[in-house]
Amino acid sequence: MTIHTPISHSNRTALPRSLLGRRLIRKAEYQFAFEMGELVTLLCTSEPAVIVGRSQTIDCIDEYMIELVEVDCDPLRVLDFQIA
Repeated sequence: MTIHTPISHSNRTALPRSLLGRRLIRKAEYQFAFEMGELVTLLCTSEPAVIVGRSQTIDCIDEYMIELVEVDCDPLRVLDFQIA
């Protein structure tokens, strides 16, 4: 039976990339420009809206799901530069 040394003690540079696995990059907590439930205004129509969801794309662009306050419609997806 072969006893294998843990990866932390072995020579990782000698292993093929497919065996190394991916390490998570730990970054500080990301700060969004707008909070959940915050009242905002759409720049294009000046309508009030509420933030109901948010995410960040790979391009580091914040995306928000908003619900218009005075309109009965499904939530809309907008980018951070479209709201104030």
